[in-house]
Amino acid sequence: MNRLYYLIIMICFSTLSLTCRAQREAQVHGTYSYTVSENDDITLKEAKRRCIELARIDALKAEFGEFVASDIIESNSETDGESDSFFWENSVAMTKGEWLGNTQPPVVNIEYKDGNLLFTAEVWGNAREVVRAATDIKWDVLRENDGKREKTTHFNNGNRLYIDFQTPADGYLAIYLVEDDKNTLGLLPYKGDATGRFPVKAGKKYWLFDRRVDMTAKSITMKTTKKLERNKIVLIYSPNPFTKCVDNTGSRYQLNAVSTHEFQKWLMGCLRQDHDMIVKRKWIEIHGTNTDNQ
Repeated sequence: MNRLYYLIIMICFSTLSLTCRAQREAQVHGTYSYTVSENDDITLKEAKRRCIELARIDALKAEFGEFVASDIIESNSETDGESDSFFWENSVAMTKGEWLGNTQPPVVNIEYKDGNLLFTAEVWGNAREVVRAATDIKWDVLRENDGKREKTTHFNNGNRLYIDFQTPADGYLAIYLVEDDKNTLGLLPYKGDATGRFPVKAGKKYWLFDRRVDMTAKSITMKTTKKLERNKIVLIYSPNPFTKCVDNTGSRYQLNAVSTHEFQKWLMGCLRQDHDMIVKRKWIEIHGTNTDNQ
């Protein structure tokens, strides 16, 4: 019996030790300078608050580093005899730490320099390292072309979009399509779903947006009036329950929509609360009716 108690105590201490190593705490210090010009639509109070937040972010990055999700697309195509080269890189950086509280009040200095207001904030605080899990999910983007499905990130106007997905653990899934800096469309959960959640089972392979395998699915047809349009698919998975962001339903023929700013704000909040959540991104190209991309 004594050996059993000893074993339990050792397991508890080992678990506590692992937790401590996984979430290291530290005292941090940071400074940041923020410039406001006469053309910026921002109040002095908001500029001061933003400068303090940026100083905290720099302090966290300096101590713990940052998560960087980089989405890169490079396209070389030829349209009407003209060569078009395009390189797009979009990075979303998240600090690997969270601010627990101030150890002394922030200090903000304001000076007028070169026709602009220069805010400089200095902060001191306690912070904790954030450790994010990495679940090995599998997913691919596909299009339907002449009745056949193929993995691709290139679509012609009118092509159907499908996504296959598989996870090693039960969880929840959401998928969004970022059209531009202003508008984001909600693809999953499907339109009309009242729960705001799409549960997935471990090991099961899902063919999303295919009504032939799921009568509740909504078909997605890629359309554009431009010669070339680039969108970003954002796939969000977590073993923990989460609810999609608040969006506008529109008509029955329209996908739910939300401003890209509100979507990013919601996603960052989810990531900070749920350390098991993972986000995957893929850029896709949609070619207009007068072009063809194989």
